[in-house]
Amino acid sequence: MVRRSALIAALALTPVAARAQAPAPVATAPASAVPARFKWKAGEVLTYKVTQHTAVRETSLDEKTEKPVTTEARTNLALVKKWAVKDVDDKGVATLEMTITSMKTEFLKPDGTSVVRDSAVPDQAKDLASFLNTPILTVKVDPQGKLLDVKESKAGSAARLHAELPFRFVLPDSVTVATGQTWDRAFTLKLDPPLGTGESHDFAQKYTGSVKDGLVAIGVATTLKTPPKALSEQVPLVPMLWTGEVYFNPTLGRYHAARLKVKAELPNHQGEGTKFEYESAYVEDVVEE
Repeated sequence: MVRRSALIAALALTPVAARAQAPAPVATAPASAVPARFKWKAGEVLTYKVTQHTAVRETSLDEKTEKPVTTEARTNLALVKKWAVKDVDDKGVATLEMTITSMKTEFLKPDGTSVVRDSAVPDQAKDLASFLNTPILTVKVDPQGKLLDVKESKAGSAARLHAELPFRFVLPDSVTVATGQTWDRAFTLKLDPPLGTGESHDFAQKYTGSVKDGLVAIGVATTLKTPPKALSEQVPLVPMLWTGEVYFNPTLGRYHAARLKVKAELPNHQGEGTKFEYESAYVEDVVEE
């Protein structure tokens, strides 16, 4: 029971969105195919606003009555993060530093109590001081958005970042993206405690491009290549199964926005009458400055 509670809490706290509107269009001439590469500029700072909402529900059987009992944990997260372009080499590979400048988290526990941390409240900001307004991540990213190296990370493991990319997607090998074009990315996720014991699982991510409203809209669909036969072993893998759209500004050569979600249900994952449910959404938008 203790391990199950820890697992629910860990999944609810995993960075992962009620329905959200698509980002505002960008004024450009209509096109069916456009060049698509990140155009990094040394000294530039890109700002993004993120909101995340996650709900984890688990139904188990009471040990005494053997009747189903459902527990639920929820998290709400809002933050502003900045990517500073520290350097760009002759191949267009950028060294980027990420800083979180504001954050508010609300964790609604299964017992009904809640914990709130808000950087705008001085007393609560002290709890966030170790990773607020200071670089917590330094990475190298190429013009396709591929993560080449994690030089420093105070916000999770390097392996996790290779699975869940800093900018949520990679661009195709072709220099342009056309409407209807598809491409793929494979990645591996290693499950560290408390979600696992170090085992690895392979995923596939399919992208479908389209050009609309001055943006490259990229459909995202993520699948687990070989799901574990035991449903209980699929529980910590569900948060990686993102679907939705991400958006790229081809004129400026930068990540623009994301509208992603996960919704999954694993019936009888711990035996007859049990159930695991996971629902999450992720909304991110560039902040024009």
